[in-house]
Amino acid sequence: MSRGSRAHRGDWTPALLFWGATLVLGGLVSWAHLGEGQDTALLRAIALRSGTSPGWQIAAAQWTSWAGDAAQRSAFFIGCALWLLWKKRPRASLIMLIIPALAGASSSILKQIFARPRPDLVPHLDAISNLSFPSGHATNAVTILVLAALLLPTRQRGGWLGLAVLLAGLISTSRILLGVHWPSDVLGGILWGLGFALAGTTLAQRWPDARR
Repeated sequence: MSRGSRAHRGDWTPALLFWGATLVLGGLVSWAHLGEGQDTALLRAIALRSGTSPGWQIAAAQWTSWAGDAAQRSAFFIGCALWLLWKKRPRASLIMLIIPALAGASSSILKQIFARPRPDLVPHLDAISNLSFPSGHATNAVTILVLAALLLPTRQRGGWLGLAVLLAGLISTSRILLGVHWPSDVLGGILWGLGFALAGTTLAQRWPDARR
């Protein structure tokens, strides 16, 4: 197979690089405590505080974070998968179902491996139920929204991708504003999610639906 043909069919390297970067970052911040001062300073600077920050800002961050909760994101990627199936793209539909599920499950596994405690610098403005690295909201938002932007549209893909990045960025940032994640947790989630979004795109290129 020629180099051009391999490139056309997709390359796993970018996904592997993002996953590798996440693992390195997780080890550095969770076990070596590298960048702890920067994490602390940034969280103190931007986290919202009940009674001090404007109520509308807290409400906006909470609603944005809510949009990235499990029920809402599941409804979205299942809806995208059904749309792809309706468009007679069953393989892309299957990818749209499987990749987000794998991203979410693997993010939960990484939390247990790195066992990083949640920040306690400011009172949490959202409920938490597990460990900190990587951010599950960031992982899932990036995976689902970026993958959907790359798989679904046939026109103006660049515009849809820009919107996906913006929405995923807002959901990710909300976790820092609410005081429930370190900034490096969110960065790790973004990197992990990008790896899955690119892996899903590569799989779609290597396993395309039949042309009709």
